[in-house]
Amino acid sequence: MILARGDYENMLKDSLIQKLSWLEEEFHFLFNFKKRNYSQKDRDLANLIIKNITESVNSSEGVRMRELLIDTLKSIESIYPELF
Repeated sequence: MILARGDYENMLKDSLIQKLSWLEEEFHFLFNFKKRNYSQKDRDLANLIIKNITESVNSSEGVRMRELLIDTLKSIESIYPELF
């Protein structure tokens, strides 16, 4: 089965949206209950998670996908600024 370029791009976008949803949920699960009382270990974990997600977004995947990533990171930062 050969995928058209549009199909491939849609699959990449869907995959990224799933990763970004997971990222938001993970931050909520890990850090929401701490009420801004974060340890250095929490900050390190948050930065490691962000680094891994950011590295998983291939720069060739398109501007729109990078924008989705940036929007999600800004949203997370607005909720958990002490972790950035």
